[in-house]
Amino acid sequence: MNQISPDLAARPAAPVLTQTLSLSTSTIGLDPDRIKAAIASKRAQIAALEFERSSASERAAARSLSGAARLGNRETWDRATWDRYLSAASDCQDTYLPKLRRLYTEITRLEQLSDPLPVSRRRAA
Repeated sequence: MNQISPDLAARPAAPVLTQTLSLSTSTIGLDPDRIKAAIASKRAQIAALEFERSSASERAAARSLSGAARLGNRETWDRATWDRYLSAASDCQDTYLPKLRRLYTEITRLEQLSDPLPVSRRRAA
């Protein structure tokens, strides 16, 4: 198939992108390994924040544990201990949730960068 150029001369058509594009060419020059490493790093940050939040809530719940209850074993907690834990977790939302939301948003964006373009978008690009 030929295309008409502005000077009305025929020239060969541009090659059509095929489905055989590799991941490295479809990520627009971004290194997939660096994207995966960034995602792993952000997931580790999320785990650390969730652990920190849980620990702070457990410390608040432990302030008045009964003799039979143990901090590490939540199955031994009574209703009052659970209420203190949940109240402490609710109280520290302003500290942890904005950071967690930002990290989850960043992971979503990085995952979108690492996904190859769908065939229909490759042809349009």
